[in-house]
Amino acid sequence: MQISVGASVSTHRHVQAAVRPAVLLAMGQSNMVDRSGADTTAVWPSQVQVFDPSSDALVPPTKNLTWLPSVPGATTDFDRGPGHAVRVFATHWCQAHPDRPLYILPVARGGTGFKDEWYADGTGPLYNETTRLLDVLLAQDPKAEIIAGIMQNGERDAGQKNACYQWNAVELIARLRERYGAELPFVWGEPGNFSGTSSSDFDRVRAQIRALPDCVPALSTARAQDGAQYDSLTDIGDGMHFDRAGQEALGQMYFEALSKLSGAVSHPAVALVWQSAGIPDWNSFDVAAYDIQSGDQLLVLTAAHRSSGNAYPDSVSLNGQTAQVLYRGVQEVTTRVALSASVVTLFETPETPLVSLQCSWEKQPLGGAISIWRIRGCEIGLPQLDIGTGSLTLEGASGGVVAALAYGVDTAGELEFSGLDHVSVEGAGNVYATSFAAGLVAAAGTVTITPQRMPSHGCGVIGVPITS
Repeated sequence: MQISVGASVSTHRHVQAAVRPAVLLAMGQSNMVDRSGADTTAVWPSQVQVFDPSSDALVPPTKNLTWLPSVPGATTDFDRGPGHAVRVFATHWCQAHPDRPLYILPVARGGTGFKDEWYADGTGPLYNETTRLLDVLLAQDPKAEIIAGIMQNGERDAGQKNACYQWNAVELIARLRERYGAELPFVWGEPGNFSGTSSSDFDRVRAQIRALPDCVPALSTARAQDGAQYDSLTDIGDGMHFDRAGQEALGQMYFEALSKLSGAVSHPAVALVWQSAGIPDWNSFDVAAYDIQSGDQLLVLTAAHRSSGNAYPDSVSLNGQTAQVLYRGVQEVTTRVALSASVVTLFETPETPLVSLQCSWEKQPLGGAISIWRIRGCEIGLPQLDIGTGSLTLEGASGGVVAALAYGVDTAGELEFSGLDHVSVEGAGNVYATSFAAGLVAAAGTVTITPQRMPSHGCGVIGVPITS
């Protein structure tokens, strides 16, 4: 009898393992929800259920399911789903896995972005709701396995000139992986090629999305499957939202992207691994950065402003290690612009991509930017800098590169810089509108970084030569 019971239990466990439910996390804004219109005749695979956020229960998939209940702090919008892209993805996935149930967890709301609801640092209501719903679902069915997270957004962030979309996305990925498993794969969509998404602000967000697979393992983008097809998809006539054919093509691309995931990332000797501006808490926060290990040097460049006092860090520590301050100083143009450079060599590889950064400041900045560079097998030279209102020049070292951070303070509008590959713009700050750019520049001869118009409150650039 005991042997019989044992055999029965063993068989039961085998069956349970074979039918382990899968969970698809569908995140984003209106193009994830789908604005192409309902179709009650659309056929869903029989093994699909949707986790209804309004009731915390699994229900059959219908077009009229509310994606997300009212979440405090979230943008109000009328959203129902799931839509055709999710349906097509589910159809392909279920054909490949006919014996596994598929739970779809929809967390999306139109008009949302990292600047409002998707921050993963605890302040983003939609990120917080995502983790709450996942925890409830996994508590109800502990056997369930998250197979992927799909994010379709960017329109809201482009409208807000988000300079740091890429790094906000990396943090969201890192925090979800820390909570639910380091191998959790992701697929990212980007805004369509439509009349309403043709500005340089959208191009900035697209560039940051396309860069994600180079710095995050087990991540792919929908557009990478067929860029020409993605760019030829059509909208519903509003210049912003994919039509039904576009939605169905997106679903196919999501599935293909998930099937072709790779753990490989780019490993250049010098890489920008994190940047941000307008930090809510300038004193202590987590930096999400993949591809850092023992022996790497992490270079921290800061630029900040304040109407009075010295807005540069008094001290910097990364991952609990005190950094050597290479330079810190402030000059007064119309307002005070402060620049600093610090470097730390890691003693051990971080256990997770979330690395703690702590700063103590002479004066809390009113606005500013921080960039962090990972440097491997190279030598760091002495910082070079200039503060003024016109062209700013760095002297390059032969055979090396320069990690640079340019920053401008103005009373209104956008202040772009030439001389760097990627120009990023942050919206109006606490007192002034601020703009910044971070990038690697060629080091032979001189490098001139020029604001595109005369800034009323000055600008500055700091660069550090790096040679192999």
